[in-house]
Amino acid sequence: MSYSKSDPKFPGVIKTLDDRPVESGTITVSQENKSVEFRGEFVPLYNRGEHLKIVRTQDGVEVISYTGEVYLSSPQMLRIVSITEEMLPGARSVFLYDVDLPAKLQAELTRPPKGKFGLFHRKPQPHEEVLDVRVHAVSLRQIKFTTEELLDETQPLLLSLEEPRLQKVQLTINHMIDLGQSKRGYKCSITSIDAASRSNLESYISYLSTQNSSFR
Repeated sequence: MSYSKSDPKFPGVIKTLDDRPVESGTITVSQENKSVEFRGEFVPLYNRGEHLKIVRTQDGVEVISYTGEVYLSSPQMLRIVSITEEMLPGARSVFLYDVDLPAKLQAELTRPPKGKFGLFHRKPQPHEEVLDVRVHAVSLRQIKFTTEELLDETQPLLLSLEEPRLQKVQLTINHMIDLGQSKRGYKCSITSIDAASRSNLESYISYLSTQNSSFR
C-alpha cells in the first residue's frame, strides 16, 4: 500500500499509554482539525483531557502511533487532539513512499527482427539490455517503476540507483499496468539485495518517513 495523507479511513486500535490494546476499529485523521477519530462497535468512555494512544495498522502491522488528549468520547466514537505522531518501524516495510528517481534496469528483451531470410522471417532472439526507467515508489520490500518496454513478467530484473545508492537489486514483477502513451508501470518485490544497498535503502526510507507527517 502507498503512504497517503489523504486516505479517508484505515484500520486502527486504541491503546493505553503503556501499550495495552483496548479496542480495534477504524480511524480517520483530520489535517484541518489536527485530530484523530476512532470508531468501533464498542468504545470505552474516557474523560476529556485523558491521554490515550491510537495506532494505525496495515496488513496487521502497526505503522503509525498517534498519542493525544481525549476531546470527544462516546460508545461508538473517540476523538483525540494535541497529537504527537510517531512513524513506527513497520511502516518502512508496509508503506510505498512516493518518489521520482532515475534508475537503470537490466532486463532481457525480445524485439521484432529487422530482416528476413528468404521467404522466412527471422526468429526473434532474446537479448539483455540496460534500460533507463523512472522509480515512482519504494519500500523495504517493493519498488514501482515505469518504462516504455513490455517486460516478460517471469524474468528476474536487476535495478540500480545512484541516490539512494543501490547496486543490482534483484526484482520480481508482481503486477503490470498499461498507463497509455506507450508507458507501462511495474510493481515489483525485492527478492535479493546486498548488505550495502540494504543499508542505504533503510536510511533513505527512514528519511522519507520523517517527511510524511499526517499533519503537514
